[in-house]
Amino acid sequence: MNGLDIENLTVTYKNFSLNATLGVPRGCVTGLIGRNGAGKSTLIKAIMRQQDATGRILYNGLPFRGNEEGILKKLACVYDAPHFNLLQRATTIRNLYKGMYDFDEELFVDFMERFSLPPKEKIGSYSLGMQRKFCLILALCQRPDILLLDEPTAGIDPYDRGAVIELIQQFMLDEGHTVLFSTHITEDLDKIADYIAIIKEGRIALCEQKEVLCDSYRLVQCPELTEKMREGALGVRKSMFGYTYLTREREIGGENVLVKVPTVEELFVHLTDGEERK
Repeated sequence: MNGLDIENLTVTYKNFSLNATLGVPRGCVTGLIGRNGAGKSTLIKAIMRQQDATGRILYNGLPFRGNEEGILKKLACVYDAPHFNLLQRATTIRNLYKGMYDFDEELFVDFMERFSLPPKEKIGSYSLGMQRKFCLILALCQRPDILLLDEPTAGIDPYDRGAVIELIQQFMLDEGHTVLFSTHITEDLDKIADYIAIIKEGRIALCEQKEVLCDSYRLVQCPELTEKMREGALGVRKSMFGYTYLTREREIGGENVLVKVPTVEELFVHLTDGEERK
């Protein structure tokens, strides 16, 4: 069963439209990747009812429409920027969340101590990495079943990124939990994602189990691109060192030709860029 089923979720702007259909498997981390402006943040805001949209969303098979109040208590979201006044103290925001959610204050205290976040300081005095951790802590203390994350590690150093990933991994120790993780930092998805979804120009181009997806392609580096190679080549990129491309072919030979299973980042780069670059 999917934790979330998103069916023809549609948002229309003057110069952009989102029309997304996506199943987010229950008990898994699904990484959502796409170029800037592809619709990642719009999709997450539409799921959380922060953006007007048409279409259908199911939570564990239950339709959102008519059940929103109960379902939204089972979801928590970390947006790409804090959704509260940065001049407020952490304790003030905690008290606000206690009045809105079934908030786990004991867990909050534990996380704040564990990550050395001073609760009486104003959030604006926190570093960006501290702010990201604080937002994630607030979400986790709501005790959700499904966690939506919009670029939670963007702009923070590797140490803080590691701390954020650790929190997500701890959340996923419960097999009933589900994560939809939007990010540009595909290295994080190499570590924790079970599924990869690629969004391109407002459409879900593919969603597949990460290991299956990566193993279904080969990344080829070669000094020259032959006609035979070009026939099965995807996302060809040219540099001063030669050519790089993806292919589903297995039998690839030639002098100075290197072939390997691609990383998530390499898949993203080549599958979202079908043009030859010089």
